[in-house]
Amino acid sequence: MYLKEKVVGGTHKGRCYGLGSRNDVRRLQSDLEGIGSSRQVEALDGVQIVAISDQIAKLTAALEESERKRVAEQQSMSETVQQIKEQVMNLARRPTTSAPDDTDDESDEDDYVDLTP
Repeated sequence: MYLKEKVVGGTHKGRCYGLGSRNDVRRLQSDLEGIGSSRQVEALDGVQIVAISDQIAKLTAALEESERKRVAEQQSMSETVQQIKEQVMNLARRPTTSAPDDTDDESDEDDYVDLTP
């Protein structure tokens, strides 16, 4: 449950709004009293604790593997981006060549090769 707290100044300086009624606070406090009680400890026997510990270990290992994969993928992408940047910079450094003048109509006829015998 998320409650937004608003503190305002003026004649009500320091008062908090949006926290709910006092009954809500008492109910929340009574709900919290049972946490950590002996009833809960008795309910979790050794088998359950071992099973939960195993599950936590598996989830932790899966999370670590996922993080390793994410870091490796990010590093690979960074290297690819760096290579692309270098290629673009090399292209930018090359001198540009102008296109040849194509005003000579006679050369077009010379370029044509007749494949018929």
